[in-house]
Amino acid sequence: MFPFLKPTLIYNDDVTKVHIDELKKLNINGLILDLDNTIMAPKTARLDLPVKYWLEVMKQNFKIVVLTNNKKAFYLEAVRQVLELPVIGFAKKPWSVGIKEALEILNLPNDNIAIIGDRPLTDIWLGQRYGFKTILVRALTAHIEPKWKYFLRKLEWSFVKKQ
Repeated sequence: MFPFLKPTLIYNDDVTKVHIDELKKLNINGLILDLDNTIMAPKTARLDLPVKYWLEVMKQNFKIVVLTNNKKAFYLEAVRQVLELPVIGFAKKPWSVGIKEALEILNLPNDNIAIIGDRPLTDIWLGQRYGFKTILVRALTAHIEPKWKYFLRKLEWSFVKKQ
């Protein structure tokens, strides 16, 4: 029905459950990570300990770029300092504004890149458009989101599960 929303892998849990071995089996050498609600609670510039440990392991095994639609310079700079990774803001996912810079940084063939995110309509769709492996994870703070956002997220996931 919506093949552009169908991820390569789906985790019914947060990003920390994505394992190196599964990525290596897919010949992944580079990761594009969504920021808000994938590796950090939105607008916090703080890492939870499990995500911090997961990221440290991933940094040792993959080239990594963080991609976000957030455009606030002070926030993006705070995130760069916390993550010690390239962070590309105002990406306008699922469109190609920020992805070109990410591809320059990674300097890898598209089929050796995975994008990991919590939103089918932004992260997964973008990855499908560029021929990346796509990994859908649960949002870190879905349990405390406003009802309208929770509804939208459920709707997005329903399109994914129907395929």
